[in-house]
Amino acid sequence: MSEPLLEVKSLSTHFFTEDGIVPSVRNVSFTVNKGEIVAIVGESGCGKSVTSLSILQLVSKPGRIVGGEILFNGMDLTKMTEREIRKIRGNKISMIFQEPLTSLNPVFTVGNQITETIRLHQAVDKEQAKKLAIELLKTVGMPNPKKQYSSFPHQLSGGMRQRVMIAMALSCNPELLIADEPTTALDVTIQVQVLNLLRKAQRKFDTSVILITHDLGVVAEMADRVIVMYGGEIVEQNDVYNLFKEPKHPYTKGLLNSTPKIHQLEDSLESIEGNVPTPENMPAGCKFNTRCPFAMQKCIENNPDLERKGDGSYIRCWLYEDSEQEKAEAVVSL
Repeated sequence: MSEPLLEVKSLSTHFFTEDGIVPSVRNVSFTVNKGEIVAIVGESGCGKSVTSLSILQLVSKPGRIVGGEILFNGMDLTKMTEREIRKIRGNKISMIFQEPLTSLNPVFTVGNQITETIRLHQAVDKEQAKKLAIELLKTVGMPNPKKQYSSFPHQLSGGMRQRVMIAMALSCNPELLIADEPTTALDVTIQVQVLNLLRKAQRKFDTSVILITHDLGVVAEMADRVIVMYGGEIVEQNDVYNLFKEPKHPYTKGLLNSTPKIHQLEDSLESIEGNVPTPENMPAGCKFNTRCPFAMQKCIENNPDLERKGDGSYIRCWLYEDSEQEKAEAVVSL
């Protein structure tokens, strides 16, 4: 197995509002290995984006990391000063945001913004930075890169702006790339182009990727491993093949069953009953118990731990509770 590049350990991020403390991410732990693509999936409000922003220390006030460690190459990012984290942010770890038009500065050309990123982290002069920027635009498939170098963000289409964001993210050859819903605002044909571009870049630069999405089709196409989040917690984790072949958690099954399939076009889509509870109104016990068709009294009273199973998967569900003998055998095997 590859060596872990990123280790998130017991991460908790809360928002301190006038109405009280709102837990958004609760005791989240996972790893990302070198060269691996890890997808984080779940409905809106499940904690995906806050988890990614926590990694880069970009959670805006009144949000704050209240517990846990984020180890990048063995260094704890939560213990770094703002000056120290800036040397890593955009350099060793880059992020592609969901809507590039709000992420790009409207008063500067896209070329200027890419060269600024390059010069911030690399010892090159302005002319060298410009050559690198044009080469990056060419690498990400930008038509007529020399001309588009002088374009402003509003002069480009959504797909072209996303290519600029990818070029900027790759400008310093990052070890980890976080892509937060990178194809949501794009039409289907452009989505395919952007995903192919991300995969080519990942292979060319041997970059690890955290892909945040609610699109399971994208997950099946791109990911090596999948993390399913609900209510600010991880409820299931497995490699992509086994998660799609044999999902365990009722929430994961619900997500997969609600995905359109060609052979089911004449049938109505299944759906998960109810709505995602807000962070300030999470139910006691298992966070999914108000929507789960298999909920028991135990689910209402107690929240299960995320446990590793014999097949290497992780599951947070009382339906898969280990017996005392199985737990003892697991301890012995460790």
